[in-house]
Amino acid sequence: MIALLLTLLLAPEVTTDVGEVATLTVRWDKGAVTILRVERTLLARPTHLVRFRGRFEARAVGGDKPLDFVRFDFPLLAPADSSDEMTEEAARLGAKLRAHVTATTTVRVPIPPGATAVAVYDTASHKLVSAALGPAKAMAPAAPAATAPAPAPPGSAAGAGGSTRK
Repeated sequence: MIALLLTLLLAPEVTTDVGEVATLTVRWDKGAVTILRVERTLLARPTHLVRFRGRFEARAVGGDKPLDFVRFDFPLLAPADSSDEMTEEAARLGAKLRAHVTATTTVRVPIPPGATAVAVYDTASHKLVSAALGPAKAMAPAAPAATAPAPAPPGSAAGAGGSTRK
C-alpha cells in the first residue's frame, strides 16, 4: 500500500494523449518574455507530455480562454530549491544574478482542437505575450534503421580476380 502511494506521489504528472504540439522558442531578457519562434507539429501518434513546475505557463489559447498549458522556467531564473537554508548573502547574490539573466529555452505545448494561438504567461509579473498558430505540419515517420551493406561475394571486388602472383 505504501509503495503504491509513493509511486503515485513521485510519478511525473503527464498530459492526456496529445496529437499536436507547438514548439515554442522563448527568450527572457531584462524582465521581458519574447516568443521568438512557433512551430506547430502533428505527431505521428498520440503522446503524453510530462508536466513540470515553473514560474511561466505556455498556453494553447482558443478564443479568449486557455485550453491547455504546461509550466516551465528559464535557465538560471528559477529560485533556489532550498530557500530556507540559504543565507542572506546567497539570496542577494541569486537575486543579482537573476536580474541580469538573458536566457532562451524551448517549450512543447499541447495543442487541443480549437486552439488558434499560443501565449506565455508570467505568474510573478502577470504579463502575457502571445503569437498566432500557423498551419500544422505532419511529423515525418521514423526513418527505417540503417542496415549495413551485405558483404561482397569473394572475387567481386575491383581487382579481386585472384592474385596474379604465382
